[in-house]
Amino acid sequence: MSTATARQLEFPADRRVPSGPPAWLFAATGGLGLLVLAMALAETNLWLHYLIDGGEFVSLLGLAFIAAAGVALHRQHRLVVSLPLAGPWLLFPLITQGDQIIDNLSINEMRVITDLILAAIFATPVGVVVLAARSAYSCRQIRSRSIFLSFVPGLRLIAEGRAREGSALLAATLLVCEIGMAVAFLGALMVGTLILMVLAVLWWGSLRPSSAAEASTRRARSERSALILLLVGVAASFGLYAGYKNRPGAYQGSPSFLMDPQQQGSGYRLDRVAVPEGPLVMPASTASLDAAFTGYGRALRRLLDGYYILDRNYTWDFHNELFLRHTPLVPGYRAAGLRKIAEAGAMRVDADRQAAIARAGLAGDNPVAALLDDVRGYVSFNFDRAARLESMSGEFEKSKAGLQHAAHLYEGEGKVLGMVLSEILVKHRRALDAPSSAPFTSAFVTDARGIVNAYARRVVGF
Repeated sequence: MSTATARQLEFPADRRVPSGPPAWLFAATGGLGLLVLAMALAETNLWLHYLIDGGEFVSLLGLAFIAAAGVALHRQHRLVVSLPLAGPWLLFPLITQGDQIIDNLSINEMRVITDLILAAIFATPVGVVVLAARSAYSCRQIRSRSIFLSFVPGLRLIAEGRAREGSALLAATLLVCEIGMAVAFLGALMVGTLILMVLAVLWWGSLRPSSAAEASTRRARSERSALILLLVGVAASFGLYAGYKNRPGAYQGSPSFLMDPQQQGSGYRLDRVAVPEGPLVMPASTASLDAAFTGYGRALRRLLDGYYILDRNYTWDFHNELFLRHTPLVPGYRAAGLRKIAEAGAMRVDADRQAAIARAGLAGDNPVAALLDDVRGYVSFNFDRAARLESMSGEFEKSKAGLQHAAHLYEGEGKVLGMVLSEILVKHRRALDAPSSAPFTSAFVTDARGIVNAYARRVVGF
């Protein structure tokens, strides 16, 4: 017998053909699953949430990736076994539209939808680990004393050929571990859901497994069907993404262009005040200018303090209702936030009085006059909006579901307040950077930069 023939007998052709999902798909899907889980648990001050907000288009790249991967795996006759790994890629675009999906629903409907999405998110890394274990331990000889077989529940059963039972035990173990994350970051509703998922996988593990012959026949017949199913899933995911993203009325009439694409013209017009080319001429006394700019800076800072109290507490209040959790709230937080806004309004009145005195002593072609006009106009614009936000949030908080929209009002307004203020600082850089203006603008610039930084790392709207 030749050496080649002996090798063929020792290693049959069907043993050399890969039968499980490829390692690169495990790695990519596992990374995506952990990323989405982190996004579901993380707070809004993490840039991770860029993928839900400004970078949501990344999810569409994921759809293109899994569609191309599906075609390649179909040609290798490995799509059926790899199809479960396509789920997270199809889910990701919908997660980016989570707020739009639950908008206009009652609180109980919100709970159902949110819980189903979170169940899929929590199940994704578990599923990837279980499939990887089955691929690694079912298709090769494993040393009976392997440390993983001894300490990881389910692996020994998988290695012994009892794949269903071992997979169920491993999945149940991982889901139990995730209960700690649900307790820390979500609430009782997700804890109960994970318990039900544990019971479900244990029940599945108790069912009679299919024979090897049945599984092989089913796989041979299903490769083409799997490709069709995947492509239909990709189309459906993209369609739902586009539909929810462009659905009218999903933003509940927010006056912020940051929250409602249909409100693009609602912001402060930066071109309302032109910056003149004339020389910077300082009046003999800058006391009124100092009082005006300092007062405006403090008024805007106190206004943001009120917005922050309302933004955070409305958000926590809504999450308490949605997830059945018990995050402590500021007692009477609405009144506390509105009280801060009222205090800011009183500061603004005093600053307006000083601004009127200072403006009378400035020529129209003086860049300092343009700076004062812009700041005074922007402060007035924001206090007009504050009254509108108070009225809208009062209507929203009449229902538990409306707490989400009240939170979005103040969250978006706090973000936009800093964004536009930053542009005003850039626009009037010449006047603000002049050494002669520092004595009466330095306090305002310090407050303005603090306002900008307060929400600079916050991704809002979900």
